[in-house]
Amino acid sequence: MRPFVKYLLIILIPSLCTVLADTALRPFLRPETEEPQEETAEEPAEPEKPVTSTLSLYMIGDALVQTPNDWDAEREDGTYDWSSQMDGIADIASSYDLAFYNQECILGGDYLGMTSFPHFNCPQSYGEYMVSKGFNLVSVANNHSLDKDAEGCINSHAFWEEQKDAVTSGINMSWEERQAVPVYEKNGITYAFTAWTYDTNGWLPPEGMEYLVNTYRGSEEELLQWVRTADTKADFVIVSMHWGTEYTHQPDEEQLRLAQQLADAGADVIIGNHAHHTQPIQWLNDGKTICFYALGNMLSAQTYEGICTWEELNTGIAASLVMEKTENPDGTVTKQVRDVRADLIFTYNTEVYTHMFSVFYKDLTEEMMPGHEDWYQWHIDNVIHAMDPSIHVGLQ
Repeated sequence: MRPFVKYLLIILIPSLCTVLADTALRPFLRPETEEPQEETAEEPAEPEKPVTSTLSLYMIGDALVQTPNDWDAEREDGTYDWSSQMDGIADIASSYDLAFYNQECILGGDYLGMTSFPHFNCPQSYGEYMVSKGFNLVSVANNHSLDKDAEGCINSHAFWEEQKDAVTSGINMSWEERQAVPVYEKNGITYAFTAWTYDTNGWLPPEGMEYLVNTYRGSEEELLQWVRTADTKADFVIVSMHWGTEYTHQPDEEQLRLAQQLADAGADVIIGNHAHHTQPIQWLNDGKTICFYALGNMLSAQTYEGICTWEELNTGIAASLVMEKTENPDGTVTKQVRDVRADLIFTYNTEVYTHMFSVFYKDLTEEMMPGHEDWYQWHIDNVIHAMDPSIHVGLQ
């Protein structure tokens, strides 16, 4: 062999043997251990949770502001200060999402004069005061809506249109407005609100303006159809009804019938007024609909002699509730009215009506109303709980 080839073989043969030996013996050798690798397990996704929204509502009854109330509120410069008469029951309103009352005496325009029974008109500053306290759900449909004729209605409507924080119902400027079903939203919950009265004390709107005031007698199907439509559009439907027999603690046949029809049509909350007395509270349709048959007066200077007792006329109900909506992960939605509460309020006045103010019964003294604790308990047992003893007494 040539020296070069010999030299090359001497170099390559040992390396080749090493490779061959490694290949032949590899199956019998202990495998090299690899560093274990951490497996990153995917964290399971959190299950979707239901989303619950709530809307709280505070309610008081008829604002029957009369001439003595005007005199008591009027100041030397011609302005009105309603705080001493109303703060006792109005201050609480701002802690609720919605706060309701019935504007019994029309705010028909101060230039028409401040008048009492039988044709009411009170200062528009009263409405401004109520809005400033948080009242944002107002019924203007009652038997005194036409006390200052169409002009008073038009002025009242214009006034409430300027109150951007308030939703009102009961007076309309056209058939389109009367038939419309506006839907409002707060806290992720939608609601519709309407207000109707049985009559306007025999006074009729001018010819061609029959739409002016929501009167249900003769138009019950129109009312019920409005509620049915609202039920398809809004989460909750609130209906204010001016109905019933004055100066009685029990709902009459018309109230009972209409309450059931409204519940069947889709009303969730029915707020009744007009009796100038308190009336019971009742759940309808297995707890879907709550009906307050009459909240009574929340401010007035009515005389009671020959009609009823001083205690009955000046006692009213303040109530509250919560509307709750739950949106479930599967797309279903559940709704309920819950936490219905009621308490009593009282309008104190002197014998000559020189000073009046409304307060909760807990703020009364024996000097202001002798025997008020006994009367309070009688009222709870025989009025508020007369049709449903489950109603909780006392507001939060």
